[in-house]
Amino acid sequence: MSRLASFILLPLFICLGMPSAVAADLVLKPAATVKGAIIHLGDIFAGTGTRATVGIAEAPPPGSKMILGSDWLAALARSQHLDWHPGSGFDQVVVERASRIIGADEIVDQLKQVLQNRTPLDGAEVKLDHGDLRLAVAMDASSTLVFGDITYDPASGRFATTVSTADGGSVPNQLRLSGQIVRYSEVPTPTRLIAPGEVIGKDDVVMVRLRNDRLAQGVVTQLSDLVGMTPRRSLQPGEAVRAADIVVPVVVHRNSLVTIVLETPTMHLTAEGKATEDGGLGAVIRVANTHSNRVIDAVVTGPNTVRVESPL
Repeated sequence: MSRLASFILLPLFICLGMPSAVAADLVLKPAATVKGAIIHLGDIFAGTGTRATVGIAEAPPPGSKMILGSDWLAALARSQHLDWHPGSGFDQVVVERASRIIGADEIVDQLKQVLQNRTPLDGAEVKLDHGDLRLAVAMDASSTLVFGDITYDPASGRFATTVSTADGGSVPNQLRLSGQIVRYSEVPTPTRLIAPGEVIGKDDVVMVRLRNDRLAQGVVTQLSDLVGMTPRRSLQPGEAVRAADIVVPVVVHRNSLVTIVLETPTMHLTAEGKATEDGGLGAVIRVANTHSNRVIDAVVTGPNTVRVESPL
């Protein structure tokens, strides 16, 4: 018999002046399931007649069991004036408190409403450290949960609190729970392995929802910022891309011949030049006029084509 049973059960046994029940009428039940907070005499013995509703002990917490051994049962029989004696030291009754389960999903649903008062969730997920958390409550207990003071770290999204049922009768102590608020962002990621030098096309990337806490700083968040670029290193499918890992593709190479274009509302002039450095589309590079040897700044407008704003 547990310390709990010896402490809270024996004081309930005092019942003087009652007539003894006939032993032949009494049958010890090896197991009993009780719905309420009190164990009754009829839960332990069959054949107690009108005394079946006599309360004899507190029931165990919802979802848990209590084993009543032969010594305890003998003391019960004496206190209740029952003509019953243990047949052996192995006589016992297993008493279980009927309960229903509030699972992790229901706990999270109610927890979200509380967390919303601390920080906007905006589509974020609330993940418990123990996803199999189960709260056993009495059959007639309220489904409303009570959460204690919440500690929350905005940087990591970590939180901790306690939970119990509104009527306080769900478990002997509050359950402590912890977890994380996980936020997500839509970012473009490659659909295939893209090697350095390849130009990233629209069909090479797709928007994917990824956890913010797993994104490196400086990742590209817009599809338009990735399409048309080329990687400095191989890009893996499904991984976010940092802005530092991509560059504008080189369309004019150092020492290559280029066409220099000067265009105004009244004229269109071209000349041959030589690039002194690599340049991607829109980049400003230094170009030498092959006829005058004059070196000027020019904007790359296409493969081996540059534009100048001043006379050649």
